[in-house]
This record gives sequence, C-alpha cells and structure tokens, in this order.
Amino acid sequence: MSPELLDPERFGFENSRPTNESDCYALGMVILEVLTSRAPFANYKDFIVIRKVVEGERPRRPQGSEAVWFTDDLWGTLEQCWSSQPKLRPTVDAVLECLEQESTAWLPLPPSEDKENQTDSDDDSVSIHFPRTFLHSALSSRLPTNAL
Repeated sequence: MSPELLDPERFGFENSRPTNESDCYALGMVILEVLTSRAPFANYKDFIVIRKVVEGERPRRPQGSEAVWFTDDLWGTLEQCWSSQPKLRPTVDAVLECLEQESTAWLPLPPSEDKENQTDSDDDSVSIHFPRTFLHSALSSRLPTNAL
C-alpha cells in the first residue's frame, strides 16, 4: 500500500483513496514480489512495515541469485514506482513498456551442475519475451480497472 494511502494527511491529502499513482506504487511492489518470490518487508510485522513505508523506506535491491532479474533499468523503474511523491511515479503503461523491453534481454539461468535436472539444449541464446498484450492482460486481472 502506498504511503499516501496509509497516512494521507502527512502527504497533503484529505482522505485515503486509491489513485492511478497508488496503483503504480503497488504494481512496483507486486513486480518485486513476483521476481523474488517474497513479499516486500516479509520479515517485519505489519505495523513496522506501515511505519517504514510512511517514513520513506523502500525495499533494497536484491543481491545474489535474485539479482539476475533486476537490471539497472528495471530497478530504476521500480524505484520510480515507489516515489514518495505520487506525481513522480510513472504510468502503468510506462512500467509495462519497461517490462517488455527488459524481457527481451532476459536469459535463462546457466545450467545446473545437477546432471539429473539438465536439459540437452545446446542453444544458449534463448531469451524470454512477453509481448505487451500478454503483460497487459496478465496484470489487468490483478489491478483495478482504473489503473490500466
């Protein structure tokens, strides 16, 4: 949940209501969760997470094996999604465009040293590409209609 929904007065709003900008904040968190398989701030109790978000703390960039998904461009887009100033957040279309561009460059992980789980593929140039229509339809079922 975006900081302005958690504490609207602190961010100059009279009430707490979802907006395209708050949806973008949430989308950034969903992307992080999908790519890491962990909810942001998963190690904290809800009230601690609320305080962290309202005070401007954001998730740290993943390291190690999780980092393979997070190019500088994708991470930069996620950081924009989490801007404390809602008007500085990108549109959902801009986020989807970033995902589409990044998906053409993503390569599968190197083969495992576990011989039982290896495939007999000699093609190291395989990339994963999610067409914009796929990304749009996949996300539209999870986002409020006003977000797309």
